[in-house]
Amino acid sequence: MMSGAGASTRTLVLPAPPVAACTVGAAHTCALRLHDPSGRVSRVHACLVHDQNRWLLRDLGSKNGMRLDGARRAQIILEPGIEIGIGGLTLIAESGRSIALRGFFARLLGWRGDRIEVVDHALRSIRMAATRRIELVLCGDGDLVPIAQSIHHHALGEGRPFIVCDPRRREGKATVRAAENYESGMQALAAARGGTLCVRTRRFPRDFDQVIAALRDPDMRVQLVVCADSPEECKAHLAVPITVPPLTDRTAEIDRIITEYAEEAIARLGLPRNGFPGVDRAWVREHAASSLPEIEKGTLRLAALRHSPNLTHAAARLGMAPVSLSRWIDRRQLPMAVVP
Repeated sequence: MMSGAGASTRTLVLPAPPVAACTVGAAHTCALRLHDPSGRVSRVHACLVHDQNRWLLRDLGSKNGMRLDGARRAQIILEPGIEIGIGGLTLIAESGRSIALRGFFARLLGWRGDRIEVVDHALRSIRMAATRRIELVLCGDGDLVPIAQSIHHHALGEGRPFIVCDPRRREGKATVRAAENYESGMQALAAARGGTLCVRTRRFPRDFDQVIAALRDPDMRVQLVVCADSPEECKAHLAVPITVPPLTDRTAEIDRIITEYAEEAIARLGLPRNGFPGVDRAWVREHAASSLPEIEKGTLRLAALRHSPNLTHAAARLGMAPVSLSRWIDRRQLPMAVVP
């Protein structure tokens, strides 16, 4: 569970079993103590109760009560993503997966103190897009579709479909280089059921109005992501965009970004913890740090090549054709020798 807002954000970890209940409030004696500058949190405000494999938050007759989506509630079931108002604070229930998602968005948007609220906004947008209350709007330089796909993988999982609708591209199944694409919006929407549909503001399909109407159906479980080049293009979507800053504004964070992508590659490929040596990090910094997708691709491919007996084996681990990986290698001077 997350407590507070802005720079005061901190994590409150729920107790592990066999603890079945604990108090929440401003008093020193509360198991989960809240600091509310507005003074509207009662000394013993609420109680967390573990019941039938779930946590319930129950109001203990506090003066200002608890709020869920703005409405006062006496009891709230904790589910990942819900926002609970207590006094002047907002508590956000988070699972292990949503906490990991927070870390991913910090990598995407920045770790500086002034970026905390930006990350909070991104997570809130993800939660609302997942329930189809708003479109998820991305804004930034370059092609944002790979970033949209990375958000999809971290938020929904790689097992769900990620579909692009771009009428300027040929229809085709997903490859290592590109996502599955449809020219028709309604065809793309059908293919994206249970996952994500991604569109570009300057390449909307002709039937995009039909797509928007279809998304209002409660049974249409599709998250819509819109990629825009500028804030002006975002205004029509009535959503505050997630603006991805260019890496040129984050030079002090490049090494940390590379480290996190390297750790992700190590986990994905099942490599030892020291499986991405310093020479490979230096190579990525020098040759593949023009964008976040380039860093992600570079770290993953280097890790596979470093720990495979030959190119064919590395390509199989990456799920790509050996000829495609060979072409990527031929255009670069890698920090290791590669056996064909």
